[in-house]
Amino acid sequence: MKDQTKLAVGLLAGAAIAATVGILITSGKGAAIKEEVSDYFADLIKSIKSKVQATADDLTDYKNNTVNSARSALKHKVDAAADAAI
Repeated sequence: MKDQTKLAVGLLAGAAIAATVGILITSGKGAAIKEEVSDYFADLIKSIKSKVQATADDLTDYKNNTVNSARSALKHKVDAAADAAI
């Protein structure tokens, strides 16, 4: 894992723990607490999924750009070699 990824995961985990403790301390009892915690974690999971998808999309774009750059460079070299041979 990259340092940035570790930091993001740590921050999200810390935020989740802090929010859970905060809800437990300041909220009502029983079912209300359970519902608030459940809603919070559902929102957190949704946010994480969104960020993971965005990262996957970024990596796909990076891969495509890298492949296209390599193809372009190779084509340029092949064209240059063909021109030199003529």
